[in-house]
Amino acid sequence: MAAKEKYAEPTFLECGFGELEHKVIAPEACCRCGTCEAFCPRIEHQQNKPALVDYDPLCGLCFAYCPRTFLDMAGLEGKLFGRARSQEEVLGIYSKVVSAQSRAKMDKAQDGGVVTALLVHALEKGLIDCAVVTDRDEEWRPVPAVASSAEEIVSAAGTKYTIANSVFAIKEAMEKGYVKIGFVGTPCQIQALRKVQLLGEPYELGQEKIALLVGLFCMENFDYDSLMEGLVKERFGLEPQDVARFEIQKGMFRAIDQKGAAHEVKIEETDIYTFKGCGPCFDFSAELADVSVGSVGSPSGWSTVLTRTDMGDRLYASALASGSVQEKAVSEKGLALAKRLAAGKEQRFRECSLEMMVKDIKR
Repeated sequence: MAAKEKYAEPTFLECGFGELEHKVIAPEACCRCGTCEAFCPRIEHQQNKPALVDYDPLCGLCFAYCPRTFLDMAGLEGKLFGRARSQEEVLGIYSKVVSAQSRAKMDKAQDGGVVTALLVHALEKGLIDCAVVTDRDEEWRPVPAVASSAEEIVSAAGTKYTIANSVFAIKEAMEKGYVKIGFVGTPCQIQALRKVQLLGEPYELGQEKIALLVGLFCMENFDYDSLMEGLVKERFGLEPQDVARFEIQKGMFRAIDQKGAAHEVKIEETDIYTFKGCGPCFDFSAELADVSVGSVGSPSGWSTVLTRTDMGDRLYASALASGSVQEKAVSEKGLALAKRLAAGKEQRFRECSLEMMVKDIKR
């Protein structure tokens, strides 16, 4: 399981897919980010999890890049920001925090449409030449995709709320010849890609082509089959294709159907549909992203934005100056709420870590 404390990283020869399977996949700690599948040609996605299809005794990249194995946050922060965050910085290191929204009307975008606006602006300004996004099919199955136009980025807008191996599409982007790849994803996916970028290892995998990481606030995600069968079909009486969008508002999880009617339950009632691999995660606000975005802390129709790196600062400042987004101050109450949720996720991580250690000992 990933840990926040600093320790010696294992060598590639010490840990391979066997260790990954034993320590991450079998105990259901895998977050299905898709990183091992993207960067190792011997691993494929089978039966909803990574599977080794061709044994290589001399490779351990899957174990090294997995965000659920070792995760030296202080070391990664030192390389990325020049220092590790303090205990008080529960939202991670950032240079600016604001509430923002896109100035363009986007029917499919979630909350303020800021992620979509930033990706489109980055593409138009040449900061990226494509964006890896998560689209969906008609039944709300998440589908990783490579978007190379503003229209494709806008088309994929909106939160999907279920687990997707989105990092896998980084491989597709590289194979198509893109050299400045933008990526938007959850904290675990951002952690994995920062490991790909920053770990001191001898392999050349095109890490330098990953140009922008946009992270999403995430308390937890849902298992597709469980959410659709247990909530959408049984409780709401809908078919997945009947849903126009999902949203979380004021403590309620809502499905808005194609006729505009809202079907909702209290957010705590959705715990039974949570993806098990979300338990071993402490990161609420995508602390290793260039820029992080989420609805928590801002009023309806706005998003909370934290810029973290030089790239994130430049992108957001450019988007603001161009009129692509507009901003206002985050309220103290809103920021306190975001910090409280971040601290709560850290506490849940510690409890989950202890529980999984006990299970590992018993095995």
